[in-house]
Amino acid sequence: MYHFPDILVFLCLFGSGCFFGYYCKYAYVYDNLWVHWHAMLGAVIALALAGGLTLRKYLKRQHSYDHFYVIFYGLICYVISCCFMLTDNLNICFYFGFIGIGTTLIPCYSYISLRSSSQGVRPARIAFGNTLYFGGFAVGFSVFNEFEPIFCGWIFLGISLFMLAGVVVNEVLQHLGVHNYKVSFDLAFNLLNEEKLVFLPNKAIYALFVGRDDFYVKRNRQWFVVGVAAVLVLERALLYSSSYLQLAWSSTFAYMGTQHLYGPFMLYMLGCALGCALMARYKSKLLFLMFGVIKITALSALLGVYVDNATEQCFYFLCFYYTCIGVYSSVAFQIVLECTPLLYTELAFAVAYVMELLVLEALKYETLADDVWQELLGIGIFNILLTAVCIGLVCIFVPRSRGLIEMRNKLMGVRRRRPSTPPQTKLWNTNYFMYHDLQPDDVRCVKLDGNRVFQQYPKESEVKVEPPNVGERLASICSGKGTFY
Repeated sequence: MYHFPDILVFLCLFGSGCFFGYYCKYAYVYDNLWVHWHAMLGAVIALALAGGLTLRKYLKRQHSYDHFYVIFYGLICYVISCCFMLTDNLNICFYFGFIGIGTTLIPCYSYISLRSSSQGVRPARIAFGNTLYFGGFAVGFSVFNEFEPIFCGWIFLGISLFMLAGVVVNEVLQHLGVHNYKVSFDLAFNLLNEEKLVFLPNKAIYALFVGRDDFYVKRNRQWFVVGVAAVLVLERALLYSSSYLQLAWSSTFAYMGTQHLYGPFMLYMLGCALGCALMARYKSKLLFLMFGVIKITALSALLGVYVDNATEQCFYFLCFYYTCIGVYSSVAFQIVLECTPLLYTELAFAVAYVMELLVLEALKYETLADDVWQELLGIGIFNILLTAVCIGLVCIFVPRSRGLIEMRNKLMGVRRRRPSTPPQTKLWNTNYFMYHDLQPDDVRCVKLDGNRVFQQYPKESEVKVEPPNVGERLASICSGKGTFY
């Protein structure tokens, strides 16, 4: 039962993805500017919520784990949105839906990050949440039917009510003491949070290491790494490029004979799942490097074989393209959640979400271009260059995942100093020698693997009895004076 809150948060991300996928399919079918206002409302709500959470943390000086209260409100907005969907009033439905998305995504990802242990599992957990979110996106995109909004409304209403019941059950279990969701798996974070020392200003943190010989301080680069995350969010948002989605749909129809509109997002979701599995074993920067290079190669090949009247030649390259960008798509959110100063985590994540929405809405104007090839070429070259820049930034500046406190100290430039003298491995330099009154000549050093040295006491006898040779032993046995043993 201890993992019930985590499972519930992941399922809430799936529900949010369902609604967002439904909206994107609606925007594709009914292409008009009025659709843009729905997403802008979601952006404003996300920023307002993040600002409120940041102010609350600043005043309380600790994390109070209010995530599920905010998620509860977001699910209520989903239920209201589904009610409007059942009455075929999609305009009002999308307004309440984006309020629900804005008030659900931020606490869900924040809770996933806070609950992660210091053993480096945070990238895999964030990738798993990203997988479920885009899994819901693919489901919402596939079930949309402009002629049957009531049918979709019942589906989303059932999902929302199920999540709402889960939040209520979670709070009841917390009240009964069955589990405690207001605690992290990171011990250092828990201790500092209880003492209200998590959100100390930088000067106070540096003061903890002043005068210590085992630490030294370098330049603070927290916000620089957050800026790197902003570039990665921009690269991630190019998934919604209308020109490449149109190419994917036309190539799928030309190659398979059926137009599976959800195909690109299904491939993207499979890539997210693959990235989640790989991040449990490998570092994020290694995966970003590998699949970023594969994406650049596939995109270059796609631009090389593109022909207006034979788009089926691009089918396999598009499969590689959407799968690869799904593998490392969670790295941007991972950097935001890990590297941002702990007081501003939700605010930075809200800004990243708003950036993604703005790019999504801006890329819809690609459909107004007259020359499709020029549009594909321009977006493709920009995508290749941006991915190459992101690979370099990730490989150079993104640190290895660890606990939130340790990550904060590392990005602030606090480093542990290596000892100037190597550790003593001689037995006569220890208290054990003094206690037993041993002399250096009384022990024998035995070198093991690596730098390990074993001190053997007492020494082996220098006089060794040489065993008889084989001829003497056989003669002794034949004469009856010896035995086989």
